[in-house]
Amino acid sequence: RACGLSGATPHSDMGLDLDGIHQNVMYGGGAALGAAVVLQVLSLVRGSLTVNTMGALVGAAISFVLGYLALSKGNNLFVWHPILMTAGSVFACTAAIDTVKRRKSMAKASKRSWMVQLHWFLMDAALIAMGLGVLAIYANKNKPLAKHFTTAHSWLGLAGLALFVLNLMGGATTTLGPVFLCGKMKLLWTDVLHRTSGAAAYTCMMGAVLLGLYNRVVLLPDGWGGKFELPADWASPGKTWSYANLGGEVIVKSFMAAVLVVYLLAIFPSSNKISKPKVS
Repeated sequence: RACGLSGATPHSDMGLDLDGIHQNVMYGGGAALGAAVVLQVLSLVRGSLTVNTMGALVGAAISFVLGYLALSKGNNLFVWHPILMTAGSVFACTAAIDTVKRRKSMAKASKRSWMVQLHWFLMDAALIAMGLGVLAIYANKNKPLAKHFTTAHSWLGLAGLALFVLNLMGGATTTLGPVFLCGKMKLLWTDVLHRTSGAAAYTCMMGAVLLGLYNRVVLLPDGWGGKFELPADWASPGKTWSYANLGGEVIVKSFMAAVLVVYLLAIFPSSNKISKPKVS
């Protein structure tokens, strides 16, 4: 059921103010995505464009087209879930990966620090957008908590979001921790665990976007506490909002292919490290 400003019940059976939530999700998510666009533009004036940058730009295009098609069918609370989750992961997270990778091509520490800050702010924008996307689907479902997170799509998305939050907290701790010791942030650092967990989070979130587009596999039909079931048609496409609202199977599969392209471009190894002068 799609609730919100387009004519649905203003209050849910759970006592939620759906119109209020819709407005907060719409304006808050729009502001977060607007900030992400500005941050990406700022990053483009620093350093050369790379394969990873192409991934971010394609991600922005995917998010715009999906948002346009979704809203052309009606502005309700539900549509902000796919809009914000797609834009937060496919665009904002990809842009954040691009900025932090492109810092390697910059000789000046001040420029590298600037790119790291843009990476940080883009991740914050992505978190806000995706957090509001989760709020949109939670409120729209109008069910007790035990009836939420029962599909393969939601499990993968929840795993990705949890890893994302932990990764962001770890990065913030490493960056801001030195403030309490020496009064200065540590912006230039590398950490294998941070990079690996970030890659795992990104992979899960992009996988969740693909699953959300492809089909709907309910693993706990009776909710948490019920029996786990894998439907016989778990691999069959369809039964999703995307097939009914984005223009049919061909369009949906085109979106999926484009999302996969963005993922491959984002994880493409960066080779623009600063060459160190040879010592004779």
